[in-house]
Amino acid sequence: MPIRNHIEAITTTLTAKPTFAYGTANELNRLADEQHFPCVFLFAIPAIELSPAINGSVDNTFTVYLEFLFQTNFDQYTADNEMYVSKALQMANEFIAKAAQYRAHPTEARFFKIKSGIKAKCTPVYNKYDVNTTGVGLTLVLETMSFDAIH
Repeated sequence: MPIRNHIEAITTTLTAKPTFAYGTANELNRLADEQHFPCVFLFAIPAIELSPAINGSVDNTFTVYLEFLFQTNFDQYTADNEMYVSKALQMANEFIAKAAQYRAHPTEARFFKIKSGIKAKCTPVYNKYDVNTTGVGLTLVLETMSFDAIH
């Protein structure tokens, strides 16, 4: 299963019940017009770091950029949108906590290894996309603890 499917599975468990979209910045701008908000946007993954281990396994490390967004009015000032940034920050925090515990199947080990001490970068996002959204952008490093075998 592609990494985006695992990330989407985590977003479906968030308390705010956001919708999910995946793509490039241009694709997401078009997809935003049809989304119900709140929504989590996963940008196309730019690169995957492969790290061979001594035991013959290979760790896959993904740097992902997600936006946790709410639709806002066009005429609002930044100060009026702060409550959306706070709510989006709560979603981002919950996403990180749930990603650390995520299992693709209940009988399997955790899927992602999120190392303590590695900081995720979260920045406010204001007045983005044609539909006008506000929230936070999260850059996070996810390392898989297992991988899907190719059959």
